[in-house]
Amino acid sequence: MTVTGLANLAVKVVDLDAACGFYRDAGGEVRDRMAWAGGERADVLLGPVMITLFTRAVYEDAVELPAEGFLHPALFTDDLDAELVGHTVVWGPAVVEGAFGRRRIAFVEAPGGIRLEFMEQLDR
Repeated sequence: MTVTGLANLAVKVVDLDAACGFYRDAGGEVRDRMAWAGGERADVLLGPVMITLFTRAVYEDAVELPAEGFLHPALFTDDLDAELVGHTVVWGPAVVEGAFGRRRIAFVEAPGGIRLEFMEQLDR
């Protein structure tokens, strides 16, 4: 098992239009806005960092979350099942699809009141 890279930093926002505007004004490129898990999501490329904005986290029914704030780092792995061993899984594994292709993802508890998302790219 190996974490192979950082996919994004996930942030929950109440007003996706305002958040997208903020990051555009900061020089970010907003892309791939779509309906997602009973809410909406959009990716923001800000320099070398991808920030994914969500109005609702897919695991929101499994853990208590504030209305806004940092949710989790999303980490690519080459073996999702092996990565989950020894962790408390709060959501998943599940296959999701979007502009990013198909991914198998799961969320685990992490220190600091956040989660880690491990994801395995299935195709593009």
